[in-house]
Amino acid sequence: MLFKYKFATEIKRPISQDGYAKEIKIVKNYIDEKKGIIVLNNNNELAFKGTYSNWRPNIFSGVESGKFTITTEKGRLKLIYQIEIDPALVYLTIIGIALSCSFYRVWFIGMPFIGLGGINLLIALVRHNAMLYSIEFEIDQLDKQK
Repeated sequence: MLFKYKFATEIKRPISQDGYAKEIKIVKNYIDEKKGIIVLNNNNELAFKGTYSNWRPNIFSGVESGKFTITTEKGRLKLIYQIEIDPALVYLTIIGIALSCSFYRVWFIGMPFIGLGGINLLIALVRHNAMLYSIEFEIDQLDKQK
């Protein structure tokens, strides 16, 4: 679907039978710092909701919800990050493209919609992908802090 995106990265940590409380704590601290609203928190996953607020500008303003999960795959530890983008960003982009195609002689009519929706969608995806790698780096540093 157009609204759901999934990012994944490998974590260089040993596999644990007890869960990944330390790793999820790093994710929780990062989400709190970026002003997301945490909905679910256990030893293997953390789910959050995004917010639109003038008082709390944050990275999660274009995201409806998201979930971090730590799993094992092929004997390796993986951090999977799934987000659901606000449908308004996708719809604005589609409307802008449709207007530009419909009025091909004055194609720039659709540009404000493409700019508002498409550019914000692109920025949200890049920022969240970068956030995943920042969290992965911090988790990988856990062994080095001892």
